[in-house]
Amino acid sequence: MQVIVLAEDRLTAQGVEAHLTADDRLRVLPATAEEPPDVLLLITGELREKTFTTLRRYCPEDRADAPRLVLIANRPTAEQLVRVVGLGLVAFMSRERTTLADITEMLCAVARGAASLPQSLLGSLLEQIRTRQWKDQPVDADDESASFTAREIAVLRQLAAGLSTSETAAALHYSERTVKYIIQEMTARHGLRNRVHAVAYALRQGLL
Repeated sequence: MQVIVLAEDRLTAQGVEAHLTADDRLRVLPATAEEPPDVLLLITGELREKTFTTLRRYCPEDRADAPRLVLIANRPTAEQLVRVVGLGLVAFMSRERTTLADITEMLCAVARGAASLPQSLLGSLLEQIRTRQWKDQPVDADDESASFTAREIAVLRQLAAGLSTSETAAALHYSERTVKYIIQEMTARHGLRNRVHAVAYALRQGLL
């Protein structure tokens, strides 16, 4: 997996890069590399406007092709998380509690398709999405390519409530394998990056 490390200071960036380079599962690219990374690792104290400007440089026009974003920060707001979800966020880690070993394990988990947001942040994030005034126009209800099936919406409702895959399966009387298949199929069909992005997308269209 190819990783670009973005940090506020060069000392932090060099330290993390040196640690990751020692792991043969990871290939660290320079921030100026023309080759697109699989994952952007962003380490910052606070999310500022210039941070979002930097992240947008790595986002192609087709957002489905954007690199996955792992964020290590102090205490981002729900509104800030909404913005970084749109830029590819798949995992968040608290800077105060994260070690170098934690970073390696999270990157490897992301490489396997995992996503990780703390439940405390997920709840506030979803509430922000529900109440936010979106600028985008809603999708035409007659557009079958943009619709969700009834069981996809059922799964999304459980995810929006903060349930895990196993809890969603139990609530809907599905197997975990079935729930994972439903999530994978709908995210692929709509060009979404992960389950958090899927819930945000459905909320924006008024489906939840």
